[in-house]
Amino acid sequence: MLAAIRRFPYESPINPILLILWTVITAQALEVARPFASHMVLPHDVVIPLHGRASAGSVVKVRFGAIVQTTICHPDGRWRLELPAMKANHQPMTLEISCGEDQMVLHDLLVGEVWLCSGQSNMDFPLQRAINGKEQLQRPANPMMRFHSLTGWATSAQAFQERDRHRLREENFFQGTWQTDEPEARGAQSAVAWWFAEQRIRDTGRPVGIVENAVGGSGTEAWISPEMLQSRADYRDLLRESWIEHPKISPWARQRAKQQIGHMAHVSHPFRPGFLYQSGISWWRDFPFTAVIWYQGETNAEIPDMAWNSRLLQDLMTSWRRGLGQPELPFFIVELPRIGGNDPLRQYWPEYRLAQQNAIKNTTHAYRVVSMDLGWDQPDVHPPDKKPLALRVAETVKKQGPQ
Repeated sequence: MLAAIRRFPYESPINPILLILWTVITAQALEVARPFASHMVLPHDVVIPLHGRASAGSVVKVRFGAIVQTTICHPDGRWRLELPAMKANHQPMTLEISCGEDQMVLHDLLVGEVWLCSGQSNMDFPLQRAINGKEQLQRPANPMMRFHSLTGWATSAQAFQERDRHRLREENFFQGTWQTDEPEARGAQSAVAWWFAEQRIRDTGRPVGIVENAVGGSGTEAWISPEMLQSRADYRDLLRESWIEHPKISPWARQRAKQQIGHMAHVSHPFRPGFLYQSGISWWRDFPFTAVIWYQGETNAEIPDMAWNSRLLQDLMTSWRRGLGQPELPFFIVELPRIGGNDPLRQYWPEYRLAQQNAIKNTTHAYRVVSMDLGWDQPDVHPPDKKPLALRVAETVKKQGPQ
């Protein structure tokens, strides 16, 4: 909507230069940043940056319980303020945001821990497919557990179609928002994340929010920020259009990407280096996560270069900490478990475990979740018994992580 046109008095109304010098003020509907929605968990005991967009120069007011904050919207349409640190609270609350006649109300908010659970298919493995998972679907909702499950794109061998092109853009790839632990939706949640959250609630008595954005088959390089990839000379070829031929990307991942987009010129792919960082991490900037649980490596273990794999994992942690604005964000790294069979794709798993251990050793606030004894003797890369691993993560956090 055209609100006003300011004309410079020393210019003639018919002078064409005037058209360039006019400032057009456009009304902007009130918005809040994507991480914030009804049913979410706000992190406890930390300052929470709250931000969004509105009309330039307008006053934005926020009310959360007894907390009332106001700020002036910047000329570029951005507004930002900070909610003070709050103690954990399992009583649902309402967050009201207003700007003039515009108002947003976020309902059913809790204050507690918020964990970012990421990686590839073993993190994304749903509760309904796990051993004893279907039995959990009969239980009533846990009011202290909330999920923000971000759905990406299937990594099957099927070729993507032209109609899928819009989902292959960074801004459209992940979809989803906060939801409660309703039994009808629970089966699709990450089995590891769900059992971890349940145990963490028992251990602390605090609400737990889970943000899960794992993508099956994804390599570490897809989750590293483009800035980090650009900063190292031996990474820069990963940013080229020819990335799909790069020898340090898993042969399986390269083949799968070719199957899916080989017929579509100039289309990106979730396995492309930097893509998943841009689409699934960057918009969480300044959101104060409690910690990260990272369960990934099956794809990168195809590359028999321990130094390369170790550095990728270290640089992932560094780039996330920089991008999220949390220089000491804890990471809990799940090591690759035992696996059976003689599949040549798995032959370097022992070396990859060493690469994981080396990355953890060389990174502060990084912790190893031992899982060698929790694998199985089948060649399938997806061990279905996820509860013991989830409890191991919770045990590791209880011993070494945030209290």
